[in-house]
Amino acid sequence: MAACLVVFLLVLVGHGAGAGAGAGYIGLGSRLVARDQNEAWVSDNGTFAFGFASAANARDKFQVAIWFVDLPGDRTVVWSANRYTCLCLYLYLMV
Repeated sequence: MAACLVVFLLVLVGHGAGAGAGAGYIGLGSRLVARDQNEAWVSDNGTFAFGFASAANARDKFQVAIWFVDLPGDRTVVWSANRYTCLCLYLYLMV
């Protein structure tokens, strides 16, 4: 499963994914912060996003996840890192 994440991130970074407001490239020093706002790196074709997803039972807890971007309704997470251990508010990932 870790290999899938590494491949996804290499494709995401290597082909230039959106980072926030239409940036189109994730450069060194780019980061995602776990907070109320939905920050994510979106795949080149706009199908998937990688970032912090809110945990189901806590507003101030997050998990690192990959989800579908454009499906209607609730966010559909397709992968999450250790879903039973949540992360705290303001934790960040940096490239």
